[in-house]
Amino acid sequence: MLSTHVLMYLECWFRSRKILEEWSNMSKKERKQLKKQTKALSRKSEGDGGRPCFLLNRNYNKLNIKDVRDLILYLLTETQTLPWIMVRNKFNIHKVVLLHIPGLDPKLFNINLLHPDSDKPIAWAEKATKGPVTEFQHLKAFFDVMNVMKVGGDKSRIFSPVESMLYVPLSNSEKAKKEAERRSRKGSASRLKPESYILTLDDLRERDFPLPSYLAPNTAPQNDWIETKQQHSDPSTLKKMIAMDCEMVITAAGSEVARISLVDENNATILDELIVPDNEIVDYLTQYSGITAKRIEGVTTKLSDIQEKLQKLITYDTILVGHSLENDMKVLKFAHPFVIDTAVIYHHPRGPPFRPSLRWLAQRWLSRKIQSGGAAGHDSVEDASACMDLVKLKIQEGPGFGEYNQDSQSIFVRLFRHSARRLSAVIDSEMVPGETSAATVIKVRTDTEVVKEVQGAIQNHNFVWARLRAIEINHGKISPLSSETEKIEDAGGSALQEPDSAPAMSHKVSVTDEEIREAVRSIDNSIAAIVDSLPTNTALIVTSGGGDTREVQQLQAQQKKFQKLYSSLELSSIPREDQFLDEEQQLLYKAVDKAKNGVCFFMVK
Repeated sequence: MLSTHVLMYLECWFRSRKILEEWSNMSKKERKQLKKQTKALSRKSEGDGGRPCFLLNRNYNKLNIKDVRDLILYLLTETQTLPWIMVRNKFNIHKVVLLHIPGLDPKLFNINLLHPDSDKPIAWAEKATKGPVTEFQHLKAFFDVMNVMKVGGDKSRIFSPVESMLYVPLSNSEKAKKEAERRSRKGSASRLKPESYILTLDDLRERDFPLPSYLAPNTAPQNDWIETKQQHSDPSTLKKMIAMDCEMVITAAGSEVARISLVDENNATILDELIVPDNEIVDYLTQYSGITAKRIEGVTTKLSDIQEKLQKLITYDTILVGHSLENDMKVLKFAHPFVIDTAVIYHHPRGPPFRPSLRWLAQRWLSRKIQSGGAAGHDSVEDASACMDLVKLKIQEGPGFGEYNQDSQSIFVRLFRHSARRLSAVIDSEMVPGETSAATVIKVRTDTEVVKEVQGAIQNHNFVWARLRAIEINHGKISPLSSETEKIEDAGGSALQEPDSAPAMSHKVSVTDEEIREAVRSIDNSIAAIVDSLPTNTALIVTSGGGDTREVQQLQAQQKKFQKLYSSLELSSIPREDQFLDEEQQLLYKAVDKAKNGVCFFMVK
C-alpha cells in the first residue's frame, strides 16, 4: 500500500505531465500569462493548508549543483521561478533540509550515464534490482524518482560541490555597491598604520584565538596558560611588531610545540629555540616541522621556560604577526590581544573559507620561495620573516592589496538578510564554506550524532545543512576529525590550501560488497530517522554532490609523483609505470568527467 505522501507525489506528478504538455504547445505570451496565474494561485494558497509538492520538468537538461542551491533560495526567499521545477503551494514551505551524502554514485543506482534519458528524472527503484542499492528500503518509500546532476570543474579537476551549493552570486547592484565601498576605503587611506590591520575582538573569537581574561569576561586563565598583562598605553605611540612561527610534533597528548622563532621588524632573529614536549613524541612530522629525534636530543628547554621569555619579549605594546596564529598560540598556551594574521589580511583567490598558504603568499607577493626543504621540513625563522615582510608590504600598498573581489556571498548570509529573516544551521564534521554566517554550527563525529542534531535543529531553523558520511568513509575518505596529522598540515598552510591545488584526497581503498551494503543500510536508516522527525511541509533535498572520485584520486596521485620525478630526472630514467604521459592524461580526463556526476532526490514531507 502506498503511503500518503507518495500518493500526493503521484498526484503532483500526473498534474505536472499535463501542465508540461500544455506548456510545450503554448505561445510565449500564453506562457507568460500562465506564470502570472500560477504565482497568484500560489500566493492565494498561502496559509490555507495547501499541500506543497515538486513538479519536475522532464524537458530540462541535466541538473547541475547550482540548481540545487537555487532551489533552496527559491523555496525560502522571493527569487524567480526555476525552469526545471515547479513548486505547488510553495509559500507553505518554511523549512528546508539539505542532506549531503558523498559517495552516492549513479553507478551505485545502476544508472547508465550514456543512455539518452539519463539526464531526465529517473524511476530509480525499477533499476534497483541488484547490488548494494537493494538495501535502500526507506529511500524507495520516500523518493519515486531521482535526478543525475553534475558538479563543476575543468578537464582534470573537480570543483568543490559544497562551495558551489553554499555560495550565491551577487547581483549587479550588489557588486557595484561593494566596488564603490572598496574604492572609498582605498582612496581615504592609501597607507594605514599597522594598528589598522589588527584583528578585532569578533575576528579573534570567530577564528578561535585564545583570549586574555580581560577580553573574555567570567573566564579565568588556566594554571599553565599565560597572557599579556593589560597596561595603559598612549594611543599616539606606534606599537612594535614581532613575527612568530612555531613547529609542532604529535605527542601522546596531541599537538605540542617543538620549536619557536621570533623576528623583529628588521627580520633580525630575537628568539629561536627548540623545545622538548612534556609528553612522549609519537610523530615528529619531520616533513613539515623539520624536527627529528636527533635534532631534539639533549634539549632541556620546556614550554614553561619559553612562556617566561614570551612575557618579557611580547608586551601590551606589541603586535604579534604570523600566519594562522591561533594554532601557534594554542600550543604555546599564550593569549595576546593584538594580532595581525597574514591568513586574514591576504585572501585566497577562491574566497572564504579557504585560507591562502604562507608558501603561496610568499611566492605570489614576495617572489620568494619558502618551505622548499622537502623531507627536511619547514624553517620557522624563514616563515616568520615571510610573515613580517607580507605585513610590511600590505601596510605599504594599502587597503585592497592582496585581496580578491568576491562576486558571491554565503547562502547563510543571503537567507538571513531576506526580508523575512531565515535562520540556518550547519551540522558537519568539518568546516563548511561560510559556516560562520550560520546562526548555529554543530560539529559531530558520527552519522548517529548528525541524525540527533538535525532532529533538534530543524525545529527552530529554516535551513539545515547536514552531511552523512557512511558511504564516503567506505569509499576511502577519512573524516578530518579522526586525523590529528591532517589538522596540523592544514593549520600550517600546507599545499592542501594552495589556490591551484586539488582538494584533499584520500588513498584508494578496496571495500567489499558487504561493507558497501552495510554503509547503504546505515544511510537508509539515517534518512528514515530524519524524515520521521521533520515537521509537515518541510522540503528535503538529498544530494551526493559528485560521484565516486577514487579513480580520479589515484590518477592525480600518479600525476603528482611523475611531476616530482620529472623535475629532477630525465624522462628515460623514469620507469614507465611511474610516468604520466598522454595516455594517462586521457584516462584522467575520462575519470574526472565521470566522477562529476552525482545524484539528487527531492521531496516535501
